[in-house]
Amino acid sequence: MSAPRRRRWIDVLRRAAEPASAAETPADIDTALWSAHGEAQRAVSEAADGAPRLMETVTRQRASIEGVSERAGAMAAHAEGLTLAATRVADLFERLSVVALNAGLEGARNPEPQGKALLLLSEEIRTHTTRGADATRDLVAVVEEMAAETSLIRGELANVLMAADETGGSARALGDAAGRAGLALADVERHLRRATGIDPEVARAVALAAEHARGLLSALSTLRATTPARPLLLGALRPVLAPLSRLLGELGDEGRTGEASPGSPQGDDGGASP
Repeated sequence: MSAPRRRRWIDVLRRAAEPASAAETPADIDTALWSAHGEAQRAVSEAADGAPRLMETVTRQRASIEGVSERAGAMAAHAEGLTLAATRVADLFERLSVVALNAGLEGARNPEPQGKALLLLSEEIRTHTTRGADATRDLVAVVEEMAAETSLIRGELANVLMAADETGGSARALGDAAGRAGLALADVERHLRRATGIDPEVARAVALAAEHARGLLSALSTLRATTPARPLLLGALRPVLAPLSRLLGELGDEGRTGEASPGSPQGDDGGASP
């Protein structure tokens, strides 16, 4: 980094304590640009990472839904078979009832006591066959209702499968859009490098240092306002602040030396001198 550019970033740290209403400088704008670029890059990276996971989840859910749909289809087939079997049983009860009726008629024509016994047996059989036929018809009605509900479930599962396919398509579109956004951000980063002459890592480091500088200044201001024993405070903070002071002094000296040297580049930042 050139000396003027380095001094501009040192000025950013020095202005960390200035009011927010102070006019923005080119260095502040550069920092804001790189910060926004970093946020956009993180968002695009999260979208690119989330799209494959979403597609995997949709694929697993679709497989589960297909399995449930197959089992619902098997239940519908069993219900149809059970309905046919119950219908045949109902026909058998009807035939048995007819046989019992014929037996009762035959018993009515026969003399006592054989005819009366046959008539009583016929009535008992007809009573049970009637009850069996009614129960069979109730069973058929229940099975048919179950079959209708199963058909509705299969229809709903088909709608869910269509929604899963749409979600998968949206996830693929999201992944493609994230890839295009990543390429666009890479292009933006190249343009930012040419426009600012600053590496993004340096910009992020300067922004982080400015944030810490604001926090340090706020904490020191609070201590100065609330602590009466200032000599004791300075003695405790000197081991921490001394290295920071030397580092800032060295950076400031390098910036001034670079400005004073005749060979130092002055226009690498687009002509915006601090």
